[in-house]
Amino acid sequence: MSQYVFRNASQIGEREYQAVIDGQELAEMWRDGIITYNPEIQRGTKVKRGKDNTETEAAVFSKANVKKIYTSMLSGQYFTDMITLNVLEDGSEKIEFDDEGNLTVEGEINISDGQHRIRALAMILEGNEKGNTAFDLSELKFPVKITNYDVQTAQQQFHQFSLGLKISSSRAEYFNQTGLANIIVRELMKNSDLAGRVEVVRNSISKNDERHIVTFATLVNAIEIVYKDLETRVQAMELSKYLAEFFNELINLIPELHNYEKRAKSKETSLIGENFMFYGYVAISKVLRDKENWKEYLPLINELDLLKSSKVWYGEVIKGGKERGYAIINTSESRQKFINKIVRMFKKLLNEKTE
Repeated sequence: MSQYVFRNASQIGEREYQAVIDGQELAEMWRDGIITYNPEIQRGTKVKRGKDNTETEAAVFSKANVKKIYTSMLSGQYFTDMITLNVLEDGSEKIEFDDEGNLTVEGEINISDGQHRIRALAMILEGNEKGNTAFDLSELKFPVKITNYDVQTAQQQFHQFSLGLKISSSRAEYFNQTGLANIIVRELMKNSDLAGRVEVVRNSISKNDERHIVTFATLVNAIEIVYKDLETRVQAMELSKYLAEFFNELINLIPELHNYEKRAKSKETSLIGENFMFYGYVAISKVLRDKENWKEYLPLINELDLLKSSKVWYGEVIKGGKERGYAIINTSESRQKFINKIVRMFKKLLNEKTE
């Protein structure tokens, strides 16, 4: 059971208080176990198997989201927003609020909303202590809501958080105007034949969509995975010029990318016109980038085994079957496997062509 004093707090409801806490204090509270993760009022737990085959329960969260927030904070581009903590009402807790704005809490303090942000703060704190980073966490000031609810009420509150406005990853990435991959995709949307063909609202391309061939999020993600060494805006602008030329050639070469009827028909059996295929296209662009006469090798794409029924893809990229229809497995793991296999297949064709 933790005891903690929130300074300069105010009471905003019968069981609700508010304070402003800086990132350093929040990170230390998490590190010291003052703020804890309660699976009953959060995302639950998952079972992790250790090297010795023992099973342990672990909190459910997205490492990728934590890393994005961490990077954003370190780059000075993070906008602080409200974090919600809950002092669990179980009969043993004590809460005192005095006239000077001191909220003294004795009890179990759980994170209700802001788990990923607090984990990112804790990562920076650890980096600072190890000498890997030197970021002043006290510069980040967070409005913090402190509630005193039982498990059931806290669960209802978390459900309300989960009903908050959610936008697709494509839309979220579109709003991000500072990421290098985002800058590249925006350039492609202005200066290549991808103009008018990139979906910026949805995460997928609907069956009846005659215009779009790839989502903003897919292109951004593909560029981040394939061109992971990209570090500066100058490099991003140079790459965008090459990719503009690459996609102009590609769209002209592959009928499915400029003809809706052919694209709709091919999607029944082939990956060539799928949004997911752009992970492969971007990977091929990197294979060809350093070749002076790269355009003459681009038609090798038509020799790749891109049939959804192929055993090359089944179970790792494709599920289902001919009778009930094929479906694409779109996960970070399947994307990486797809990129790796496409690169191997294309390099093999390239070697045969140049021998």
